[in-house]
Amino acid sequence: MKINRDDLARFFDRKGFYLILFLCIVVVAVTAVYVTDNNLKKMAELSTVQESTVKTDSSTKNATSEYTTTNNNNTVKEENKVKVENTNSTSVTSSVKTDVSNTASRTAEEKVQPNNAVNTMSNITTASADTKSQSNATLSLIKPVNGDVVMEFAVTKLTYSKTLDEWTTHKGVDLKADLGTDVVAAMSGVVTKVYDDSRLGNTVEIKNGSYITRYSNLDDNVSVKVGQSVQQGSVIGKVGNTAKFEIAEDPHVHFELLKDGNYIDPMQYFSK
Repeated sequence: MKINRDDLARFFDRKGFYLILFLCIVVVAVTAVYVTDNNLKKMAELSTVQESTVKTDSSTKNATSEYTTTNNNNTVKEENKVKVENTNSTSVTSSVKTDVSNTASRTAEEKVQPNNAVNTMSNITTASADTKSQSNATLSLIKPVNGDVVMEFAVTKLTYSKTLDEWTTHKGVDLKADLGTDVVAAMSGVVTKVYDDSRLGNTVEIKNGSYITRYSNLDDNVSVKVGQSVQQGSVIGKVGNTAKFEIAEDPHVHFELLKDGNYIDPMQYFSK
């Protein structure tokens, strides 16, 4: 096919301008797109770099901050440790001082104790003596019968017994009275025993606190029973002749007084 130059010239005369314009626009558009794409990529890379820089700075700051905090904490801990050690040292010193003081106090107390012990024993002895005096002073007996002493109290010495025909001890006093005479309670109390003694005959025992009164050689008609409360002066029985170891004596009442289980002379306690 043969191209006619005239036809081609006419074509460019009419449409060539628009074609060239179109090509220019295309070129400009393509260039703009290319440039824009490159700019966008560069901007993206720049943004990435900036973000990385920011993160790096932030990490650095955080690391620095954490390192500083750790050092501060360690410093505080060291200071507290020193304070605790100082406090413990002070406490130990104080404890040692206290122990020394307590030891000195105990030593002083131990030195004083012997004197205190002597004083305490002295006080106890004095109080015991006072108690005995008071007990002796407050105890007041009446005679079971109004009669003379046939045989006296003899625990630390010997007295003569007509019945046994020998010198022997005697734990009570024998008060003379006719057979059948009323025997009264020398003190108030509770009847704890009523029995027949193989040596002293029919016997009644009355207790009041630490004191016991015992009445023997009574007849068979005893007026009281075990557990009965009696008043001082109350009739408890009558004079009999039942004491085999004192049968040779004149009719009498064998009377005994005990305090805390020990025999004592009742004569010093009779009020009349």
